[in-house]
Amino acid sequence: MQNRVAIGELVLAAFFVALGLMWVGAAIRMPLWEGFAPQSGFMPLWYGILLVGLTVAVLINLFRQKDDAKAEDPIGKPLIVLATFAAGIAGLEPMGFSPAVFLMLLFMFAFIERLPIISSVLVSAATTAVLFLIFRTWLNVGLPVGPLGI
Repeated sequence: MQNRVAIGELVLAAFFVALGLMWVGAAIRMPLWEGFAPQSGFMPLWYGILLVGLTVAVLINLFRQKDDAKAEDPIGKPLIVLATFAAGIAGLEPMGFSPAVFLMLLFMFAFIERLPIISSVLVSAATTAVLFLIFRTWLNVGLPVGPLGI
């Protein structure tokens, strides 16, 4: 059997490898470590190495797959998820952070992933509460506040 990899997958992989190499190249010109603390080049170096390594691993996996085992993913679901993210972002200002994130997650869990409604509500509420706690309470980030004050 012949292995077939789409041109788009190869182009995307090449883009990620180039991006990773750019991060590694930029990080090498920065200080990496001083004393007991990492410096400004430490994280970009490791992000670049990880990006290149993971991209190579994905490419190896693509070339090892057989044609009959490879199923085409429908484009509809990713577009619905993208539209859901766009609606959630658009709702941040008028609704506030917490209601917009809660409704976005609830829609994704209950209608896109078709999880039980009780589980969807609980996970959406817990995730929203944790994000609110981290960003608003601990990090003092000014999140959008809607008519509910949250």
